[in-house]
Amino acid sequence: MKNLKLLALLLLVPMYIACSSDDDNNTTQEEVEASLVGTWTAETIDFDSTITTTVEGLPVTATQEGEGFDIDATITFSEDPNTVTSDGQFSMTVTTTFLGVSETETLENLDLIGDGMWTLSDNTLVITGTADDQDATITVELLTADSLRLRIEQTEMLDTPVGAGEVDAVFVATFSR
Repeated sequence: MKNLKLLALLLLVPMYIACSSDDDNNTTQEEVEASLVGTWTAETIDFDSTITTTVEGLPVTATQEGEGFDIDATITFSEDPNTVTSDGQFSMTVTTTFLGVSETETLENLDLIGDGMWTLSDNTLVITGTADDQDATITVELLTADSLRLRIEQTEMLDTPVGAGEVDAVFVATFSR
């Protein structure tokens, strides 16, 4: 079970990056990209996931809720070239509920994101060239002069010693500058 919890979290943490959006239809793509450029300080980091596996032919489901704390991390978007870098770490309290039993675990010194290249289209940000060679696609739920809220929805296949399964996760982070 501990491996499932760590796997679900590890699948999400490296993918945690940044995005942008603007509800004003008169705003150009270049203006939206320019408003993303700069250094953002992480304020909140939360996630929810559902892990579904099959054990001896029977479906088994676990849920996870995570809440970040001791957040001391920034993310910086630069242009020409469009690079993204992060600095700092955070910790997270993760509560896993499996067969009606909840267990809480604290994960410390987690990295926010790796370095990479970014592209932005409407409210979708794509980060490429990270250390783990996994592209990240993130939805920008909010982008103002001082606030940024990012959302990652991800489904990953899971292969564990007790059976195959699937992790459906949502990761949301807010930033300020």
